[in-house]
Amino acid sequence: MDRTAGGVQGGAGAAVETGFMAQGWVLFSAVMIMFAGIWNVFEGIFAFLRSSFFTGTPLFGSLWIWALLWTAFGVLLIAAGSAIMSGQSWGRWFGIVVVSLSAFVHLLAIMIYPWWSLVMIGIDVAIIYGLTAQWEVSARPRMA
Repeated sequence: MDRTAGGVQGGAGAAVETGFMAQGWVLFSAVMIMFAGIWNVFEGIFAFLRSSFFTGTPLFGSLWIWALLWTAFGVLLIAAGSAIMSGQSWGRWFGIVVVSLSAFVHLLAIMIYPWWSLVMIGIDVAIIYGLTAQWEVSARPRMA
């Protein structure tokens, strides 16, 4: 029996993909969500410990509030990436919601950290595309 990315090949040359982790975009999104979450946590720690690292002043609130937001979203992004990588069915929806909110937070933080916020928004858009592209809920046969 030959193994495929998501299942075991039976007879007659038809491979069956079991689970959505066989899709490359979903795996890409899960890994990128984990990295984005780690970077958001670091960004929050930098805002707590070294405020001179940021170029501007916040439009809303203080830098301390933004540090809490970045740290909280970092933890949520890591949780979403873990849920997607473990194959939870609700993980994609949770990831889409958290990444969308993270992109909105970075949009509001452009005054504080302009270039990094734009990079993170671009990464968030790629993650959302990866989570929504070729959404397949059930297993379907694929010709090998």
